[in-house]
Amino acid sequence: MAMTRNVRAGGVERRDFLKLSGGAVAVGVVGEQVVSGAGDAAQAAVARDSLNVGPGWESLNPGFWQVSDGAVRRRFGNYGERARKTGFPFHYESHGRNGGVMPVAYDPSLPPGTLYRNDWKLGDNWTVSAEFVYHGIADVERDGDSPAWKMYQPGYGLLGLAFGAKSLFESYDKVRNTEFVGWTDDGQFGFLGTSGKGGVPAALQAAPEVRIGDTLRMTLRAVRQGQQTEITATLETPRGERISVVQKRAARRVSGYVGIVGRGLADFSVPRFDVDAAEDARLQTPQIECLTCYPLGDTLQLVEGNWTVRFVALFSSEGGRAEVRVSAQESPAEGWEAVPVCGAADIVNHEWRRNTASIAVTLPVSPADATLYYTVWKDGRNVTADPRPGTAAVGPGTGYVGDVPSSGSYAGRLPRLQAPYRMCGLSCHAITSGLQQRTADGWQILGGGDDWQFRDQPTVDSYRHLEDYNFQIMCWEDDVWYLELVLYPPSTDDAYRMISATICGPTTRWQMMRHWNVINPGDHDYGMDDVKGPEQLALRRKDGLGQDRDYLRRNFQIVQHLIRGDESVDPEANPKKWRAWKMPNRDFTFAILDSRLWRSSQDTAIWDDEGWGHDRQVYDRTDPTRSLLGEEQFAWLQQLIRTDSSRLICLTGLNGMHTVWSGGKDYSRTDDDFAQRDRVAADYAGWVAAGCDRVIELLGSREGVVSVYGDVHNGCIMRNTQHRLIECSFGPIGRSGGRAVIEGFGRQMQDYDGRPLEVAALYHKTHADPELNPHAFGQPFYWNFLEMEFDAAAADPGIGLRIRNLVDAPGEQPRGGGELNTAASATGRLPASQVERHQTLANADVRVVSEAGLPLRATRSDSDGWVPQTPLVDVAPGSVVIVTAFNGRESESRVFRTS
Repeated sequence: MAMTRNVRAGGVERRDFLKLSGGAVAVGVVGEQVVSGAGDAAQAAVARDSLNVGPGWESLNPGFWQVSDGAVRRRFGNYGERARKTGFPFHYESHGRNGGVMPVAYDPSLPPGTLYRNDWKLGDNWTVSAEFVYHGIADVERDGDSPAWKMYQPGYGLLGLAFGAKSLFESYDKVRNTEFVGWTDDGQFGFLGTSGKGGVPAALQAAPEVRIGDTLRMTLRAVRQGQQTEITATLETPRGERISVVQKRAARRVSGYVGIVGRGLADFSVPRFDVDAAEDARLQTPQIECLTCYPLGDTLQLVEGNWTVRFVALFSSEGGRAEVRVSAQESPAEGWEAVPVCGAADIVNHEWRRNTASIAVTLPVSPADATLYYTVWKDGRNVTADPRPGTAAVGPGTGYVGDVPSSGSYAGRLPRLQAPYRMCGLSCHAITSGLQQRTADGWQILGGGDDWQFRDQPTVDSYRHLEDYNFQIMCWEDDVWYLELVLYPPSTDDAYRMISATICGPTTRWQMMRHWNVINPGDHDYGMDDVKGPEQLALRRKDGLGQDRDYLRRNFQIVQHLIRGDESVDPEANPKKWRAWKMPNRDFTFAILDSRLWRSSQDTAIWDDEGWGHDRQVYDRTDPTRSLLGEEQFAWLQQLIRTDSSRLICLTGLNGMHTVWSGGKDYSRTDDDFAQRDRVAADYAGWVAAGCDRVIELLGSREGVVSVYGDVHNGCIMRNTQHRLIECSFGPIGRSGGRAVIEGFGRQMQDYDGRPLEVAALYHKTHADPELNPHAFGQPFYWNFLEMEFDAAAADPGIGLRIRNLVDAPGEQPRGGGELNTAASATGRLPASQVERHQTLANADVRVVSEAGLPLRATRSDSDGWVPQTPLVDVAPGSVVIVTAFNGRESESRVFRTS
């Protein structure tokens, strides 16, 4: 037995592996030389060096692996690899963990990472073998590391084989059925055993000497013997030394996916992996080259007479150049090859990007005049189609992907942007556990448990009727991809794997590529629960606060890239991601806000070290100096509300201004619906009472404003009767855990802070309506989206809001016990005066300012130049105002006295 702990060879400096990212078109798997199966490129060359191990393999942790010199090799030094499964300090107080104090010291040693063959799911009679080249112990030590950490202990380093997986994603801390067989760096070989219920003990023996540079051959043979299967694990060294360990298992424990596993700092490569399974058929695993390519509607703008929009594309492997072609025909007569390229960009791999392209696209016509279609090209090849099975029909876990003529053969679509504007609100996606199916007893959720795996949708028939709603815009709001729901990803690759599992599944890909998209991330999308306030800035700027600083930095960079297409992101800056998307006809505006990153701290005991520690609520949540949006963002919003000429404005990103959802009363050990120091209550925008009061007053200062949000895992439609402000929540679309309602919730109610409300609909995990009646037996789980309609073309612009289950058709009764159909004139506080109807320049933005030059309101003139009567809130009758019209070329101003 040889101890190699004191030997360090092939040392890896942090992120030096990035030098391996070449521009190869495909990656082959060593041994069988399996390459991309996409079209004519089926025999593409195998890359010698790549961060992507290529088709034929699948892993929850692709960042554990790379291809080096043509062989799969362990990877070390990832950006953010010392991520920790934790929360903000407030979690520890609310949950009573560790005496209410968050520990900042932790062991960042990673669990085992597995890499499975996705084309073999074996029975109980097979042989698997692989060659392992041992390169020694990777040198990743940093100043301040503790020698007591597991990764520095002999025996934690592991290289070996994995078998018995029921899911391709049994890796890291999600191992349910998989067993590992391998060599550990304290010189042992054999079965490592499993823990938990039904676990099996380890069976390890002293191994022959293993030297740096040795090529080891490891074989695992399963032979059926009656009711059990005999498993023989063998290790051979290049010096002819050999050891075998034999175990017996039930057939179910043996059957499943097979692959390789690594743990700790054992550095190795695998130049060959072979499967001999005469009784099992090899699986067909078509590879998708373009994971997604979605248009970001809020980047649409008119530049020198041309409409441009940014697309973000994610690819499964390296490439050189990505292109988008746009046409007014879904199937151009001369083929898509004849359609000119409308935008192109490099496919980029670096510290926080993995095979992505941010593409500025110039549209051939105004999107207000026609529906447009697009295709995506990678290195000269059309990669728009989705070849994965189940993408054209209803099927287990797939939801629904349109009525397309063949599997996945749709073109992307940019729906025409004209009134009425129809938007779909989606929030709280989740990608794991069981699948809801129709049964004789109604809808039931089946599966999950030990057969844990990703699923594209939570129920069969998800979005089956989506096309019938004629949506133009998908609003993905808060908890879009739950970056840390499955694991705190310790690499850029693992982070993109979580994101692609959520938004690149067949159904969601189809949704995003057939609509304009707005993505407004929530706390979980940054990789930690309750990311907000100055605390998230501190964690990105300082080490030693209980989380890997690089982990959060990397996640913020990834998020900004995916939601805006940003090519450069400062990892320490607080993102100024508020923005407004005004439609080409200038009659409807969709504004995106951020009520998390710029708000005041939720701490109410900021002076506990200054002699006031006896009162932990001196800095109360209602303190008037508390800010929800920060000064700059609030000033921007104030200008938008007072100067935007659109007849209707929809806002998103204010997660619960009205305090109707309670906190975590059970684990906070309180009867208070809104305990001051409860981290669940503090997550809502409404916790910042004074900040919300200012925003509500602002939004009620004109008609036609609606605020919608996700995050709370409930669908609800309500109206503040004092300010006549509409607020709606929506979701979840895959998660559960709806927030509890406060005491006194009902059709007519007051929120926790005394604001008067009318509730039109409530669709909750427990409650079917605002009367809090339970759901009828056999109804589908409450996964839902918000159907929104804004008819800015009507004389009195119309607003329609309905909560829909994922399986609902538009002709069915809306969920939640009601809907809201109203007009702009019924929203906003009652006006004190108005500017009379008058005629000016046609199709112009018309702005009203006070005699002192302060902006008051804006509106639009019609094609004949008529400006409707313009109501003014908080402006006394008889006031002098200046009204200016501007049509893009000329202006006209007049003085009016309000009536």
